[in-house]
Amino acid sequence: MKKFEETKNPYTLQFSYIPPQFIERTLITNEIISNYVRDVPTYRGMFITGVRGSGKTVMMGDIRNKIDARDEWITVDINPESNLLDSLARGLYLIPVIRALFVKAKLDFSVLGIGVHIENAELVASNEEDAIKLMLGVLKKAKKKVLVTIDEITYSEDVAKFSHAMSSYAGADYDIYVLMTGLSENIKAIKNKKSLTFLYRAKEKELDGLNITAICADYQKTLDVSREKAEEMAFNTKGYSLAFQALGYHCWSAFCSGIRQDNKLWDDIYLKLDISLSELAYEKIWSELSEGDKKVLRAISTISQKNNAPNVKIESIREMTGMTSNTFTTYRKRLIESGVVNGSQYGYMSLTLPRFEKFINSVFY
Repeated sequence: MKKFEETKNPYTLQFSYIPPQFIERTLITNEIISNYVRDVPTYRGMFITGVRGSGKTVMMGDIRNKIDARDEWITVDINPESNLLDSLARGLYLIPVIRALFVKAKLDFSVLGIGVHIENAELVASNEEDAIKLMLGVLKKAKKKVLVTIDEITYSEDVAKFSHAMSSYAGADYDIYVLMTGLSENIKAIKNKKSLTFLYRAKEKELDGLNITAICADYQKTLDVSREKAEEMAFNTKGYSLAFQALGYHCWSAFCSGIRQDNKLWDDIYLKLDISLSELAYEKIWSELSEGDKKVLRAISTISQKNNAPNVKIESIREMTGMTSNTFTTYRKRLIESGVVNGSQYGYMSLTLPRFEKFINSVFY
């Protein structure tokens, strides 16, 4: 049977689900799971942050599945654009085994449109927050714990209400915990609201790139390419999750033709990779940057290509942009926090996103 068939492509350009070719970030995944499942969790709330396309949603889904597989745990994923407390109450009630516990305890949530009116109910909920409190009381007696997951959270009045409710549940020692994903600037906006005690104290974990060696091994095995070609491909992704999937996807599609070593074929593969990165992430990332941010990035790209070296001296960037030290420091900090730039080497900056200089060139020329 022919290995490379379009319908059997194991890589994907889709978001929000765990792809067939999935490289796990074992260290951070185990750290997050370990926090929640220990007898006394260090953090009741945790954020996973990273640049768009870095794999935040996939990691959260993987963690949710692993925790959900434990007998004592229940997981509920809720829409960040919804009424969070209402969605959580409904999500809990929709789980058949859990609903049976609520019915047995004679809890009446009919005022909220959940379930049916129960004659001679022991307790009647009057609002979403109280409904969840009643549910958590029953679940605690049943020795069940709840993990709530929220993807791409941003600050809103509803998020503030949710945070205050979580603080109340924590104070009552109910077993409910939250795992969220979000862009750095959105999480920062939430944490700047110091009155939101629960979310203010939530631990933030930033995603690093995927392991280059793991990417290389995956490409070599799945795409049946040489070690040298797999290494070249892996380094071209810079460990960026979207690039890993997109490059694998376009390689598989190209190999369906039966041609494997044609230079023109590889040029076409990388062109399609650049288009996918642009359409699926870079255009959106770019639109969210200020003009000053873009000016700095253009300088980094220009100097890097001129010197044929990824790391660029800060002094050279400031000279090209004409920025003062104080002004430049503001942009530098923001770009590093957003995950677009790496500033770990003292006195230097570099682009973290793969082939981003090509996108910058296409924008300005």
